[in-house]
Amino acid sequence: MDNKKTVSQIAEMFGVSTMGVRHWIKKGLPYTKEKVIGIKRRMVINPDDVYDFLELDKQRGIKNG
Repeated sequence: MDNKKTVSQIAEMFGVSTMGVRHWIKKGLPYTKEKVIGIKRRMVINPDDVYDFLELDKQRGIKNG
C-alpha cells in the first residue's frame, strides 16, 4: 500500500508550513516525484520517513533519546 503524502499533507500532519517541509527536504528528508496526468510532477513523502528524519516516536510524537 502506497501511503505517500504531498508536501501540503505532510505539513498539515506535522503542524508546520510547506516551507518547513521543503527545508527538511533540503536537509535530506527522502522524497520521490510523482507524475500526475495534466499536472506537473509533484513531490511525495512517506510519513514514516519524516518520523525517522526527525527522530520522533510515532506513538507519542516526541523526540527519541
